[in-house]
Amino acid sequence: MMSQPLLTLPDPRQYHPPVSLTNMLIHNALSVQNATSDADRELWFVAIRDAMAQMLQRGELLSISVALAMVPSQDTYKIVWDALRAAVEQPDGRRAHLFALPLVLVAGSKNQATLPAQIADEDGLNALLRQHGVLSSDGEARVFGQLLHPDSVVAMDAAKLYRLTRELDSAAPLAGEALEGAAITLKEEGVFLRYLLGVAIQQPGDAAPVQLGGAVGAWGMPLMKFLGEQLHTDGVTLFPIARPPLPVMQALVAGNFARFEVALQVFASSQIRRLRELSKDPVAILSAHDNGELHITLSAEGDERNWEAFVWPLAAMDNVALIESNFRELMAECRVRDVHVLPAVYPESRDGIPLFFTADDLPQLNGQA
Repeated sequence: MMSQPLLTLPDPRQYHPPVSLTNMLIHNALSVQNATSDADRELWFVAIRDAMAQMLQRGELLSISVALAMVPSQDTYKIVWDALRAAVEQPDGRRAHLFALPLVLVAGSKNQATLPAQIADEDGLNALLRQHGVLSSDGEARVFGQLLHPDSVVAMDAAKLYRLTRELDSAAPLAGEALEGAAITLKEEGVFLRYLLGVAIQQPGDAAPVQLGGAVGAWGMPLMKFLGEQLHTDGVTLFPIARPPLPVMQALVAGNFARFEVALQVFASSQIRRLRELSKDPVAILSAHDNGELHITLSAEGDERNWEAFVWPLAAMDNVALIESNFRELMAECRVRDVHVLPAVYPESRDGIPLFFTADDLPQLNGQA
């Protein structure tokens, strides 16, 4: 069977209509979107950033939260979020960079096992990062060994991050002592997300003593080996994947995306192998649903039993087009020829059961039934 023509996956997330809003942040964000010149665009963006900075100084997060919840589109959300990042991350003068390295841990065990909650050799971790230029050799920067659960990082809200970037004496003690690592208990196979938190002090006029963002460089493999040794647990197979360090707010976004991306790869490789061992040709289907989820199934024609599903709940900053592109590339790498991306938004469930489409649904979906 030939794959259907290339389709664009719709974004199923629900946004508020662009009505007259009293929220100043949304009003200014829409002004950024509608600006006819770069100067006007910058003027409105600075207005949002400065308004947020004043709110963060007072610890007032309600208006910011309302703005992020009531945006009329993802483009508007990105403007509000970028302005919030700028208010938090870019103080004048000497500053503390609070950053995090997302770690995606693919682990498996036949029996119940528990991975450590922290890196025992914290000095060795920092030496490796300095050796490969992630941390500067002479700058004031350090990564701490606690493996933080995403919820612990989320708890460092924008007001707290704003304060810590400016109250330099508080930044390192918070990162190094106040946060506790979270062990991972597993049985069979799972994909888990943890963060390593760091602090870097940047002097006025100097470059930051930590390399933020970009791609994983030559340090990726040595760090993977180091993490594998540090987190070694009897009976557990472990594949640790580190993403580049980013300011905390950005690291949360990148880490969440990386976790689902890796989990999809693990799911697909396992299910495709299973179907082929049964001498069946896998059929891949990607669909969007009105609860803000993407559903992915791998099934075979005429087989109602041996199909499996993967759910990707879309976060606010997830890029639907990128997910579709990565999905298509993954299926091509796995030599799956029958790939379908459905063009409509479907209900979350059917007859009270979560809705997943399999190969046998395709004739009806394509109007051929």
